[in-house]
Amino acid sequence: MKKTTLALFVSGLTLAGSAFAHVGVMNNTLPTSAAGQAGFTVANTTSEIVFVVGHGCNAEAEPTPPANLDTTKIQITVPAAIVAATGAASVRPSNQGEFGNVKRETLSDGAIKFTWSKVAAPTADDDQFYKVSIRLKTPANTSATDVAIKKYQFLATQVCAVPNASDYVLDWGTANSPTLLSFPEKRKGFNKYTLDASTLSDFTVTGSGTKAAKLKSYFGDAAIVWAGKRAYSPNANTVTKIEALALKDLTYSNLATETGVSLAVDQVLWVKY
Repeated sequence: MKKTTLALFVSGLTLAGSAFAHVGVMNNTLPTSAAGQAGFTVANTTSEIVFVVGHGCNAEAEPTPPANLDTTKIQITVPAAIVAATGAASVRPSNQGEFGNVKRETLSDGAIKFTWSKVAAPTADDDQFYKVSIRLKTPANTSATDVAIKKYQFLATQVCAVPNASDYVLDWGTANSPTLLSFPEKRKGFNKYTLDASTLSDFTVTGSGTKAAKLKSYFGDAAIVWAGKRAYSPNANTVTKIEALALKDLTYSNLATETGVSLAVDQVLWVKY
């Protein structure tokens, strides 16, 4: 097999009404995420997680493939921590539709790699939108005082057919494969969260950088987020209230627009849904 990579950054977008970036991820069990929000689940809860391949191997790949190639295989690796939390036998892939053939491989670290193969013969020009899914459970938080939001990555590979040649393989790798957020709990009212090693780097900024996009990715469905006297909301009307408060009292600020300020590992976030 010829192995190639994409220079394009791939994020785990999950939203109805917005374009999926290559291999996306969404939760088919929980309500649809808000616009701009990443895929999420709740710790110690079983969900059907859907992985989306928006198109074949096309001109966005580097090096550029010889044509818009037909996707013939989708490979998704479930992290070992999720396999252990779910139970290996209970990590179950979908096996219906266009990608009805699925192979299970247990890796040396306890992770499970699923490979879906396309049932139909390759076509000359792939313009299809594909979905495969896995039923799984993200790990429970370690204790009642562990309120960290955690992030899990699912290594993804997309294989496309090249006429009369070796397959074209898009290995998204650790930099670009989709990720899934796991919240310790998510209920109406205020929820207390912190960040752990897997999520803290998303909120590390320097220079003129802001946290706006990542805050929306994590909390796009929230009414308001408080970090001390710093506040964020995806709601424009609430933002107006935050800005007005900051004008009256300079000890308050808009968490999304402040520049060069990172969140700390011990920062407590109060999030209201």
